[in-house]
Amino acid sequence: MSYGAISKPAVRALSRGCAMEGAWLNTGEGALSPHHEEGGADIVFQIGTAKYGVRNEAGDLCEDRLRSIAKHSQVKMIELKLSQGAKPGKGGILPGAKVTEEIARIRGIAKGQDSISPNRHPEIDNPEQLLDMINRLRDLSGKPVGFKCVVGAYGWFETLFEAIHRRGIESAPDFITIDSSEGGTGAAPMSLMDNVGLPIAESLPMVVDMINGYGLKQRIRVAASGKLINPADVAWALCMGADFVNSARGFMFSLGCIQAMQCNKNTCPTGIATHDPRLQRGLNVEDKAQRVANYIHHMQKEVETIAHSCGVAEPRRLRRMHARIMGENGRSKPMDALYPDVPAGSLLSSARKDAAMA
Repeated sequence: MSYGAISKPAVRALSRGCAMEGAWLNTGEGALSPHHEEGGADIVFQIGTAKYGVRNEAGDLCEDRLRSIAKHSQVKMIELKLSQGAKPGKGGILPGAKVTEEIARIRGIAKGQDSISPNRHPEIDNPEQLLDMINRLRDLSGKPVGFKCVVGAYGWFETLFEAIHRRGIESAPDFITIDSSEGGTGAAPMSLMDNVGLPIAESLPMVVDMINGYGLKQRIRVAASGKLINPADVAWALCMGADFVNSARGFMFSLGCIQAMQCNKNTCPTGIATHDPRLQRGLNVEDKAQRVANYIHHMQKEVETIAHSCGVAEPRRLRRMHARIMGENGRSKPMDALYPDVPAGSLLSSARKDAAMA
């Protein structure tokens, strides 16, 4: 939920609503603003390809700024964004009309000028360099660090997990956020939203199985992201092996988003994705914060109801055997039959298995 892409009252409402119900708030790639901290919610600080908020004049990572961000008591984790569902494989742009003086100062960019996010981190060309960056961020911040990506080609995960065992499992990311092709905003290219990246139904079980197969389930947590906006979708993700779930679209709806598809034009009629004071007047922070809190509260309640109906005490105990998936022929099959659990360590070579067990 980047401040800049969305408005000050929208961020304030999200911060307050998340704090009311104990949910985490992800800053998005637009840096940490005072408005994210206003409500007192725990914060996941995201670092995108432009390094907003922790960049130097050349756009590279500034270690001093990262240390400063990490000192904020509400910042609990750092997420390195490799790609997102709205536009996998493509960078972003914040139009100059939305780069106010405050946003420019927070992000570390020029006021009133288009700000371009590269389509990749130039210092990361392979899994080894990804681990280098993750451990650099963790050493500098002292906080858990993970990464977010949309899965397309997946062979690099094998290389990544082999490298982790070669280096030692303490080198692993603390979490991986799996985004999907279902993501999108009114500013994203339709061709990417519709055609690029794997859907969460395919990518989540693939990554969960690979993590378990490489014996890393207890080391790496998995977050599922990608249009998971109702209790059944969240329960499905937990059954499939996700440890927690992120949602952007659901919270946009709770703020009052009507999908006007004007996110990048500074003309959002609901006041969510605009910095026009006249349009922002329609977004009452107190009212929307309560709606955000209501969304969280009822989501948790309904997922717990589903879990109890499956015979488990809490959602985190949901497993693949608790769900069935409907096929195109109208008949359902057990999830654990379609996606049988991969035995822990089964994907490791013999040498790696011995080292992992040791």
